[in-house]
Amino acid sequence: MILTKNEKKNKIAKIVKLLKKLYPEAKCSLEYEGDGWKLLVMGRLSAQCTDERVNIVCRELFKAYPTAKALADAPINDIEQIIKPCGLYRMKAKSIKEESRKLHYEYNGVVPSDMETLLTFEGVGRKIANLLLGDLYGMPAIVADTHCMRICGRFGMYPEGQKDPVKTEKIMSELIEPKEQSDFCHRMVLFGREYCTAKSPKCDTCPLKIVCKDEIKLEKSGVDKIDECLDLVWQVFSEFEVPVFPPEGGAEYKRIIEETREKKNISFYSASHNGKIVGVLGMRENNHIGYFYVDKRYHRLGIGKDLFNLMKKDYDLKEFTVNAAPYGIPIYTRLGFVPTDKEQNVNGVIFTPMKYKK
Repeated sequence: MILTKNEKKNKIAKIVKLLKKLYPEAKCSLEYEGDGWKLLVMGRLSAQCTDERVNIVCRELFKAYPTAKALADAPINDIEQIIKPCGLYRMKAKSIKEESRKLHYEYNGVVPSDMETLLTFEGVGRKIANLLLGDLYGMPAIVADTHCMRICGRFGMYPEGQKDPVKTEKIMSELIEPKEQSDFCHRMVLFGREYCTAKSPKCDTCPLKIVCKDEIKLEKSGVDKIDECLDLVWQVFSEFEVPVFPPEGGAEYKRIIEETREKKNISFYSASHNGKIVGVLGMRENNHIGYFYVDKRYHRLGIGKDLFNLMKKDYDLKEFTVNAAPYGIPIYTRLGFVPTDKEQNVNGVIFTPMKYKK
């Protein structure tokens, strides 16, 4: 289900509220001590470098050069040696020396308060400019860093995987209340580090999990969706390193799927996100064999349990026996605690219900 702009605004408002409770103090991760010049320098050094490393490096840098004038007049080679751990040190040294010169000699050490002027400073793009405007002047500003781009995409504000900071800034500035924008971005950094990490996000314990699941639509799928459901089954099955069921492997399993397409002898319960089916739980009436497959990007959201509860309206399913799993490991478990390969995040299994309605 694709969200309308108003739906996105309502959803992001809920997220803003939850993040406020989770991180009451929206604090910049860069330790600039309220000094605009320091934030300007640290913002430039943070490109392709962690804030933690920038903080460590800048303790030495600002001790050696405590003012914009001192850094502007410093030998470039000395600056390079200090900031080398931040990476891209030659380019960054040139930038922070030049921006310090410009700030001191052209603006009397006062960081400008408008986007247009800030963009004239060497090495300053919209991300750094927004950081300065938001932190120093309390102005509406979306800092479209990697955390913001990744997480807002996962929230459904735009297609997941988008990595264009300008597009992200434009979209999010229209969805978030102006007074909340700067603090929201700081909270995104904290949230991205603690829960919504790039790899292996902690969705099962995430305090914003319920908001993510608002977009998941559960339903009993009709015959018209059987092809899409079976496509997902094959997609997940194909990700197994070693197909284990049936014994003949993937070719035979694909034959079974195609036969199912033709006969349409299975009932599917599906979970959809942005109009795309991302999880299925299927039940064959003739032999009571079910299929549970979830796209690896969604398996941590507990979709299996939700589909199981939906299916219980039609079948009295209490528990099941897993008779096939990745790598051929027989496991007895309950739906929702499906064996998952830690590297592949695959959690498709085939199970036989132990109890069902006649």
